[in-house]
Amino acid sequence: MIATTVSRPTERLAFGRVCAKARPLPSLADAFACLADCEARGDLQGARLCRLLLQRVARDGRVGE
Repeated sequence: MIATTVSRPTERLAFGRVCAKARPLPSLADAFACLADCEARGDLQGARLCRLLLQRVARDGRVGE
């Protein structure tokens, strides 16, 4: 018996779309605004994601608008 690979066109298209475009990071001001909004609403998970986004923006060196 010969094993063959099953073609999955939807998976290939999804990977192609993700790899084709790099999403731009927001400015520090926008990331801080999102963090403040999440903390004001009491959204702990959203605030955690915003803190991680802030670290990523600061690490990549994008400062300002």
